[in-house]
Amino acid sequence: MLSLKSFINSKSIFIFDFDGVLVDSVEVKTEAFAALYEKYGTIIVDKVIQHHRLNGGMSRYEKFKHYHQKFLGEKITEDQIIILDKIFSNLVVNKVVNAPEIDGVTVFLNKLHGDKKCFVNSATPTAEIKKIVQLREWGGYFTKIYGSPNSKIKNLNNILYYEKNKSIDDCVFFGDAESDFNAATYLGMDFVLLVTASQTPQLTKKVKYHISNFKLLMEKIN
Repeated sequence: MLSLKSFINSKSIFIFDFDGVLVDSVEVKTEAFAALYEKYGTIIVDKVIQHHRLNGGMSRYEKFKHYHQKFLGEKITEDQIIILDKIFSNLVVNKVVNAPEIDGVTVFLNKLHGDKKCFVNSATPTAEIKKIVQLREWGGYFTKIYGSPNSKIKNLNNILYYEKNKSIDDCVFFGDAESDFNAATYLGMDFVLLVTASQTPQLTKKVKYHISNFKLLMEKIN
């Protein structure tokens, strides 16, 4: 296995999940889901929170469907999903914009800027994640920003198509969830895990490279 420094230097396409990878905003989303399901009682809220924390890369649309079907025993309509999505967005956007970055992110993006290409691959709706990136004044760092309803795999394929003069070996995907790892693995793309408190030890054992933040990564590669 290459050293982390050699591994990073070998890549020209850097792809990032957003919540929990670039920004410390996972709990912002947790609080929003809790607020949405509060009226159903603490048992349902506890189930929603546990599922959300263990499925960080899953889109909110799929979570709404899962929570209604599995926890409430109800079939959710598309109109209900649209309403919940709007409420959820209103609860989280400003908080995510103002959430602290993962330590060292801006320095790392500055290091990559110009020589490398960077993309966002998020489970947040595309229009919303684009708005958040712009409001954080990070728009100049990213060539393209992809979100839901497309899956993480679909978004990775879109990036590969956009950069069709590059090979998959030129790419690395930074994520913090099992679904991120699975998407990269499905395509044969290299992956770096951002280790968080919600990770299971099994996921850390599965990956070749894992980091706790970008400040420590910079110390290892400089």
